[in-house]
Amino acid sequence: MGITVAWEDEQQTIIRLTYEGVWENEEFRNSSYQSMVMMRSVNHPVYVINDFTKSEMPPLGVLWQARSTNQMRPSNWGGGVAITSDSVIRSLIDVFIHVYMLSRQQRDQFVVSTNEAALEIIARLKRENRVS
Repeated sequence: MGITVAWEDEQQTIIRLTYEGVWENEEFRNSSYQSMVMMRSVNHPVYVINDFTKSEMPPLGVLWQARSTNQMRPSNWGGGVAITSDSVIRSLIDVFIHVYMLSRQQRDQFVVSTNEAALEIIARLKRENRVS
């Protein structure tokens, strides 16, 4: 259990972070850094799916960790979608979006309850950014 990071597609336009069971802040930081290295390895926009469908409760302090990693996000970050049906996780993500991403010109972070909805949002973001 923990967090896995992998390219979702052969074109390397989507990275999926899958959170399973109990995971810790150190795993969160390491997986965030790993995804940033992957993003920096390509020259086109990259979209991120954070899949919390199999996650237990996030650790205390995760919002501070997310804030720190958000500040280091590569310029080719195209947007992100979190997948969860858990009301506590959804609330934490909503707080993060409203507190740490409010200054952004456009909304590029979303929360949905299904993988299909996440992929639809990314397809729309790609069309807006003209990415195949």
